[in-house]
Amino acid sequence: MSRYDLFYDASSVGADLVVETWISHGPRANDATFDPQPGDWVTVGDDEEPDIRARVIRRCADRVWTLIELATTSEAVAS
Repeated sequence: MSRYDLFYDASSVGADLVVETWISHGPRANDATFDPQPGDWVTVGDDEEPDIRARVIRRCADRVWTLIELATTSEAVAS
């Protein structure tokens, strides 16, 4: 099992921190129980950088838009 739910392209993240992903392109593509809905928290990854927590803000069938959560100052210091 992969360590993240959805694959994202780090270069596609805009200033608004929203990234579009596709369930069918991610590590859980064959997981029938994976059903992210707006408001759900998921983990996004790109196989190179550390995984990031994100909130689902929109979904249309296979496409899922997430808002990436930035680390707080205290979390960044603790790392």
